[in-house]
Amino acid sequence: GLLLAHAPLEPLKRILGVFLIAVVLWRRINPHPRRPTDRTFTGVGAASGLGSALLGSVGPLTAPFFLAYGLTRAAYIGTEAASALVMHTSKIAAYGAGNLLTRTVLLYGAALTPATLLGAWAGKKVVGRV
Repeated sequence: GLLLAHAPLEPLKRILGVFLIAVVLWRRINPHPRRPTDRTFTGVGAASGLGSALLGSVGPLTAPFFLAYGLTRAAYIGTEAASALVMHTSKIAAYGAGNLLTRTVLLYGAALTPATLLGAWAGKKVVGRV
């Protein structure tokens, strides 16, 4: 989690862009990929943990693996949310240990919480209709 505060942003944005383009191309070439194994998800978890530390959020990076596993609708969203919760809780602990959680940061987080909850509720309604 401390890497995010000190990592060079520009090269990381380029790497993320290249990876996202590669995922789109891979899905075009291989529209029905093999179902990932549990061992594959160990690597995905490690890579997404590092990616989250460097980039902040890795939902688009893990999505192809969850979808290839066969998760759809609520199962996909719930699994993505659970993995994000674990990852962000770990990052909060790391930020706290690294003295990166200032009073201002905590106030911003508290102020944004209602909007986040409203967005999650609205998203659930939209997904339910899709």
